[in-house]
Amino acid sequence: MLPNCCHSRYKIDESSSSVPAKDRVDPRLRAVYKDAAELVGIDGPKDELVKWLNEEEGQSLKFVSIVGSGGLGKTTLANQIRVNLGATFDCGAFVSISRKPDIKTILRSILSQITKKDNAYSSLNDIQLIMDKIREFLQDTRYFIIIDDIWELGTWETLKCAFVKNTLGSRIIITTRIVDVAKSCSPSTEDLVYEMKPLSEADSKKLFFKRIFGCEESCPESLKEAANDILKKCRGLPLAINAISSLLATTRETKEEWDRVRQSIRSSKAKSDIIETMNYILSLSYFDLPHHLRSCLLYLALFPEDHFIERQRLVRRWISEGIIHGESGQDLMELGEEYFHQLVNRSLIQPGNIGYDGKAKYCRVHDTILDFLIDKSSQENMCTVLKKQCKPNGIVRRLFVKGNEDEEIVQQLDLSHARSISAFGDIKLLPSLGRSKCLRVLDLQNCHQLENRHIKGIERLYQLRYLDISGTGITELPRQIGELLYLETLDTSYGLRELPESTTQLQRLARLFVYRGCKLPDGLGNLINLQELAFVDALQSKLVEELGKLTNLRELRIRLDTDGIEGDKLEQSKEKLVSSLCKLDECGLRSLSIDYELGGEEPFLPALGCIQEVCVYGEDISRISRWLASLPNLHMLFFEGPKIEQQDIEMIELIPNLIELSLCFREDAGRLIISREGFQQLQSFEVHHCRMGVLMFEPGAMPRLKELHLSALDREPKSAAVDSDFGIQRLSSLARLTVSIDCTGCTEAEVKASEDAFKSMAEANPNRPILEMTRLVRSICYERRK
Repeated sequence: MLPNCCHSRYKIDESSSSVPAKDRVDPRLRAVYKDAAELVGIDGPKDELVKWLNEEEGQSLKFVSIVGSGGLGKTTLANQIRVNLGATFDCGAFVSISRKPDIKTILRSILSQITKKDNAYSSLNDIQLIMDKIREFLQDTRYFIIIDDIWELGTWETLKCAFVKNTLGSRIIITTRIVDVAKSCSPSTEDLVYEMKPLSEADSKKLFFKRIFGCEESCPESLKEAANDILKKCRGLPLAINAISSLLATTRETKEEWDRVRQSIRSSKAKSDIIETMNYILSLSYFDLPHHLRSCLLYLALFPEDHFIERQRLVRRWISEGIIHGESGQDLMELGEEYFHQLVNRSLIQPGNIGYDGKAKYCRVHDTILDFLIDKSSQENMCTVLKKQCKPNGIVRRLFVKGNEDEEIVQQLDLSHARSISAFGDIKLLPSLGRSKCLRVLDLQNCHQLENRHIKGIERLYQLRYLDISGTGITELPRQIGELLYLETLDTSYGLRELPESTTQLQRLARLFVYRGCKLPDGLGNLINLQELAFVDALQSKLVEELGKLTNLRELRIRLDTDGIEGDKLEQSKEKLVSSLCKLDECGLRSLSIDYELGGEEPFLPALGCIQEVCVYGEDISRISRWLASLPNLHMLFFEGPKIEQQDIEMIELIPNLIELSLCFREDAGRLIISREGFQQLQSFEVHHCRMGVLMFEPGAMPRLKELHLSALDREPKSAAVDSDFGIQRLSSLARLTVSIDCTGCTEAEVKASEDAFKSMAEANPNRPILEMTRLVRSICYERRK
């Protein structure tokens, strides 16, 4: 934790650390960030572009360029078009470019998305080879690509070489702020350049009042004059309206508060320029934040443009930097997550992957807001973002390094005062760590080209609190890692062979993450302050007794695999593990997650109250289904196996507090009927790789279900349309339905019939859930249009 002087420097006000309950997760967020057609002011532009893109099917590749200033909603519009049209294309991709594009990473992302093989191409480093693979795959494919946020024509000239000009009606959408770039990306008379306009007065009011009151009619009459003045200053910018309305939504709804904001805007010296307007409104939102939230927000300048920032990763880094400073005994992870959601509530960060509970698993920062944060953090000397061929002035406290930065600049930097180094992308050269004695955070996540030599001498960074080498090529940690006596978080790579013995000396270690196959040292029980531990083989002889000594554990993820352990040795390991887990349960373990490699044995763990998540991999779930039903607090269940039968469903539905259920099976054992009796608490249900028509929801089934995901559905050729009736229209609380159909061996007409069936069920559902459909392409999906 940072000393008091650092809290003073970054204006972390301890008195403001308590978080009002209303700010934890704003219940309105699911509606505000819903990817639905109800997004304000977008219907007209979306319908116009969808109509144009649908014209002349079967013709040559066509382009749409969407151009406009930052904050007008270009990306939102492109995404809505993708939601509307995505199901009519064989494959698609969405990539964000930014001002400092890493072409290799962008091309790898396109290849992964169109082939639906995540991370399969991370080792490809030859741009020409990646392009060839993209072109080969797209040659006979109708594709839909979105290239978001292009700043330079040269970037487009390179990227377009990867796209095949076939005659299957493929489409590409480009978004940019620069008119000349837009025109160059859509040069043909058959292409279109669409200029984004600010919201109309009516739509501006609708967006503004929706965030604060739900609708304009609910706004008190005494506030309407101030509201009109504020909206005039926003000039129809959705990003500005969201920011200012979120600011007002977190203040008291009094005339005095609204007049204060109105007078502040009236006295603004901001020019008529749209960027100046946006920056001034962001300044209002920024200075309205309590000091501790300002530091949390400025910290986001350390992440690249358009980067997906995982919530827990961010919170752990805040903690290690000392930015989160709770009261004695307060859970800093919980406090940090409350801070995260306050920033979401204020529309200063964009939430991603919002779950059934309203919480976002990650966030992104709009590039206009990121520009503001980079400028502000530079003024306060909090973060340093390298600019090519430009050596930063002053003391470097927190450094952001990206793979395509000038490596010479990195080597010339004075990092003697650096507190954190964050590296991203295909970085091959790190700053000399020996000069960074003050370093507290070293985050190298997913820099896959880094090797063991890059962290040589890391044991001399005595102040280090946070080390993340996950997703890198690092396979060994220094034997002296135990000398990092202040280390709190250690996230290792998938390739790490073993933890050094000295790891057991890390008395302050609170979070340790290892992966399958990593050999653990004796004495792990010495880490008495450990709060989170994952992902360990719990039946390892060295670990079964040590676990019971970790009495401060709050979250634990283990793997149960009896492979290679036999006879008395296995029975002894089971007995010791049960004893250790029972002890942890009594000591306050909140969450135990189990990956169960199902063999021939019966379940041996008792029905512990701490067991919240179970992932089962094996031949037959029926062997442990009775044990699963006995778990009082089981929230999440994942099963992957060859088949599941009706009797298994009937047993699983008895799990009293099950909220998430995911089933992945390859063989059908008959129709699976979901009755109204069970699954009373279930809110998220995923089914992978099953045949169309296997599922059937009876009236009243899953009364609280909000999200239904049907992935890789097998659409049998020539099957009757009635087989596609899942009864989805009967799910009374459904808010989102996502469907992907495996089209192998099917004609276009057959696939279209299945899609129409899902549209009919969604439209018949009284909730009118969001419907997203995609087609899976394995080779040649279906008979081409003739």
